[in-house]
Amino acid sequence: MNIGLIGGSFNPIHIAHLIIADRFVDQMHLDQCVFVPVNKPPFKAESTILAPATDRLAMVRLATVQHEKFSVSDVEIKRGGVSYTIDTIRHFTKHNVGAAVSILIGSDQAVEFVRWHHWRDILRESQLCIVRRPFLLTPEMEERITNKLTIVNKPPIWITAPLLEISSTDIRHRVCEGKSINYLTVKAIRDYIAEHKLYH
Repeated sequence: MNIGLIGGSFNPIHIAHLIIADRFVDQMHLDQCVFVPVNKPPFKAESTILAPATDRLAMVRLATVQHEKFSVSDVEIKRGGVSYTIDTIRHFTKHNVGAAVSILIGSDQAVEFVRWHHWRDILRESQLCIVRRPFLLTPEMEERITNKLTIVNKPPIWITAPLLEISSTDIRHRVCEGKSINYLTVKAIRDYIAEHKLYH
């Protein structure tokens, strides 16, 4: 079985997350793509408005329900504290013996990947996949990242997806300012944000 993991705050989840995940499924031939909302992200600024974990989890479930290969895990929220990717990888390998586990990060995260908790173990115990983000890396920068993040002759795999300049930060700001977030996320999420008065 091929399992792909996409972690993040999903604060809130938006269209670009879903498109990227769909391409991840296609290019890695995944049997299952699991969205894993973090409990407490290690690198987020304290000033970031983080919706309650229960709300972020509920929104991810609403956004992913129609894709047959998408699922959602609350393992990091249940674990509590700061969420570390290596712990989540080990959870999935323990409960899916023999499965190949891939994790997906953005190219912006790849630049700082060596700061991640037990980053070498992440590379040894899973297949790292990197999706290009709207801030473009030069081919030379991508090559340097690939070389730096190659361990045991297992280089990261670059995932091709549309470069959509959509961010959770922009969505939160627009909600706070009373502006439309139409087409930035799915209707179920827009309705949830309005009903639960998030990000105001």
